[in-house]
Amino acid sequence: MKTKLMVLPLVLALGVGFSATATAAGNDCAAKRTAIENQIKQAQKYGNTHKVAGLKKALSELNANCTNSGLIKDAEKKVTKLEKKLTEKQGDVREVQADLRQAQAKGDAKKVAKYQSKLQEKQADVQKITAELNQARAELAALKR
Repeated sequence: MKTKLMVLPLVLALGVGFSATATAAGNDCAAKRTAIENQIKQAQKYGNTHKVAGLKKALSELNANCTNSGLIKDAEKKVTKLEKKLTEKQGDVREVQADLRQAQAKGDAKKVAKYQSKLQEKQADVQKITAELNQARAELAALKR
């Protein structure tokens, strides 16, 4: 029982390291497989048997479940989700712009400052989501090649 409890955090930690390595190396199944195999070699080199076991389990799950078509489908879902989020945030920007115009028309300096601050925040959100969307689109395009 104690061994199982120790292995679970190890597998979770390896999963985080694996996903970061796989993203850096590429998103297709072959790149992920290569990343795990390289990590296995490193763990074997340093005699880390628990890490080797966790990585081998991750590799077998990858071999059993990873398909490039599945990765493409996931990437398409991510792009769609980000496009929806971007549209919502752009709507938020338009609402704040309208509020700002109203405050300016009334000459309410306090509200003008408030809405200018909100507008900057919402525009920063739009820029962040746009960057994420561009990255997701690039990853999707790379998977489709």
